[in-house]
Amino acid sequence: MSESFAVIAGGGTAGHLYPGLAVAEALVSLGKERTEIHFFTSDRDIDNRLLTAANFQFTPLKGNGLARRNILSSIKAVIPLIKSTVFAYRYVRESKPKVILSLGGFAAVPGSVAGLLTGTPVVLHEQNSVPGSANKLISKWVKKSAVSYQNTELSRSVYTGNPVRKEVTDLNSNDQSLHRSQLRIPKENKLVVITGGSLGSLKINKSIVKALPDLEEVPNLTIYHIIGSRDWKEMGYLSSEMKIDYRAVEYEEQMPIVLNSADLIVSRAGGSITAEINLLGLPSILIPLPSAPGDHQTKNAESLAVDGRAVIIPDENCTGDRIAAEIKSIVLNEERLMKMAKVRQPKSEKNAAEKIATLLIEVAK
Repeated sequence: MSESFAVIAGGGTAGHLYPGLAVAEALVSLGKERTEIHFFTSDRDIDNRLLTAANFQFTPLKGNGLARRNILSSIKAVIPLIKSTVFAYRYVRESKPKVILSLGGFAAVPGSVAGLLTGTPVVLHEQNSVPGSANKLISKWVKKSAVSYQNTELSRSVYTGNPVRKEVTDLNSNDQSLHRSQLRIPKENKLVVITGGSLGSLKINKSIVKALPDLEEVPNLTIYHIIGSRDWKEMGYLSSEMKIDYRAVEYEEQMPIVLNSADLIVSRAGGSITAEINLLGLPSILIPLPSAPGDHQTKNAESLAVDGRAVIIPDENCTGDRIAAEIKSIVLNEERLMKMAKVRQPKSEKNAAEKIATLLIEVAK
């Protein structure tokens, strides 16, 4: 087994993994070898796809998070959680990493418990304004809690911001025309991107489809709808039936290029996507996931809406009529669109990944 510097534990969605990948790349930039970094992830396809592409070693852990509202599901989840924790303990005991980074979510718990049992320093990162249950538990024994919002309450917290993947931090507004041409977006069109996250959102997907007839009256408009794998079989066929310039894709491999090309985005309000929206100064319509622990997606969205950079639609009000009305009120009002677009963050605001990587090096045993 090769020498190990860090285990990064977390995953299950692209939003959970991107901050970890950003920190891993920052560690490499600071002199660590890729082979010294190992990920504990979920066994979902998205983890496999992203980590294989990034060329980092990883181990998928079987299991799911504990469902607070479903006792039977929680009971069924306990045995895989115990097995994954035993595996993580054995791995950490044998590979002797100098530090463990917890990203939250199911895969974070076995890795962090392994750190506690072996005396390996643990640093957690909380992406959202309100900590998740896993990070609340893990924070009881961590060396440091890296937080993305200054008002997040966790033990031994250090404000770092939310790491954004290098492909996004390196984007340049001067490349927007090039990126739009690569996507074949007409120069005169406003581009509205729709996403419910890497897995998709059935509520958003259905509402967008119902909104399309109302949006046909908007001139020079392109709707770029990232449906997600869960709903693709049911909804992917719609592209050929639309009168509007409507593009449906299952999953977007070139999301940074899409974000750089967009005039407006309609999205959930997870930690990673709100960090990217904030960094790029992209006007947004945010629909927080109502089941998010501690209603953290609403808090994330409010951080952008407070100064007019985002519009929030509560999930229960997410209808075709409401989304169509909000999109039209923004794209048909050039002055409002420009006011919502914030100047991109200076380079000093892009270094959250480097801050956390440096923190890992500082606390490593």
